[in-house]
Parts: sequence; C-alpha cells; structure tokens
Amino acid sequence: MMTKSLETAENAFENGELEVALHSAKNYLKQSPECGYGWELLGLIQGTRGRFAIAVSALERASLFVPLRPLARVCLGYGYGKIGRTELSRDLLCDLIDNSQMTIDMLLQIASALDAIDQPGDAMRACRVATERDPLNAQSYYDMGHYAARCGYPIHLIEGLARKAISLDPENVCYRIGVAGMLIKQDRHDEAYGFVSELSLEQIQEITCECCLRKVVKLYETQHDYRRVVLCQQRLLDLELSK
Repeated sequence: MMTKSLETAENAFENGELEVALHSAKNYLKQSPECGYGWELLGLIQGTRGRFAIAVSALERASLFVPLRPLARVCLGYGYGKIGRTELSRDLLCDLIDNSQMTIDMLLQIASALDAIDQPGDAMRACRVATERDPLNAQSYYDMGHYAARCGYPIHLIEGLARKAISLDPENVCYRIGVAGMLIKQDRHDEAYGFVSELSLEQIQEITCECCLRKVVKLYETQHDYRRVVLCQQRLLDLELSK
C-alpha cells in the first residue's frame, strides 16, 4: 500500500512533472529502501527520462518485493531492448501481448518496442490483438500497416490497413499524408492528391515532419494547388526557424 509521500511522487509523474517525481521518489526510497512500489515508480520515471539502464535496474529491484504492474512490465521489456538485451526484451514483450491487463495504448507501446528490436512480425501481432479488443481504434490499424510494410507484405494489404485507419479517423493528418506518400511511390498521384486535397491551414500547421511536407508540396505542385503549396512552404519555414 502506498504512503502519502509516494502518492505525491506518483501524481507528479502522471502529470508529467518528471524532475519533481524523481526527486520525491529518491527521497522516499532513502527512507523506505525495501518498498517495491517506490522502486517501480523510480523505474517508470527513469524510463520516461530515457535513462534505460537505471530504469531496468530499478524495475528488477522492484520485482523482488512486489509483482510489477502492467505498465511497469511494458517499460521493463522496452528497457531491455534499449540496453541490448534483445532476447529478454522479446520474450517479455511477447508474453504481454495476450495479457488481458494490457490496454490498447500498452499494446501499441509493445508493438513499437518489438519493432525497435527488429521484430516487426511480433509487432503486427500486438496490433492485431489491439484491433480485436477495440475494432474502432484507428491507430492500431495504421501501425499494423507500418509493420506489415517492414515485413514485406503486399502493398494492397498495407494500403488497406491505412485506409481502414482513415475511415475510422478521417481528420487525422498523419494518416492521410502517410497514405498519400505510399501512393506517390506507386505513381498514383491523382489518388494521392485525393487524400490531402482538402487539408486546412490548421491541419497543415499540425505537420511536424519536414520530409512529409516536401513530398506534399511536390504533390500540390503537380496538381496546381498553389494555395496549399504556399501554406506548406510557410510551414516549412516556421519549422526551420524554430530549430
């Protein structure tokens, strides 16, 4: 059971106040070095900060005292991959895929972690489970399409998954640009333009990938959509100035 001070550290972590959470967790553990939940929280904080070796060490220590909660187990599996313990990472992450405690977000995190250790087939399986648990989650289909491409699946299957994602979340700019880019590579420029022909100024402002913007600029130029050419070029300039 958590004490008030540990709850304070966890609340700071959940609110994204990582340095506050880190300081509070460390201070707590000085007084209660055998508190599994304290070490678990420290591991989650350090994992979020990108300090993966420390995160793994803290989570392993936590597991000596308490069963790790679902998010901590995902973090541990991801951390193993980041520090080069790829077989252990894959074993842990694959075991979690069929765990009913995994949320959709956790399953997508598992998929990303598996892909990071060059296991796109397993990443696809995690996404497939996510779609089975929530058939209306667009991100699951889109991510599955990305991993399918990494596995070398036929383009029609990859395209179908991306189109499914767009049908579920038609306002998602990332999905639309991703499909457009795929179609451009197949010289299907008219179809590609159809996915981005109605992007608003606000939607173009959401784009943060300079490479994606340049592809869209060329597409708009071929379609004589000069208004959006200017909007995308302005966005590129904004991104350059923000560096």
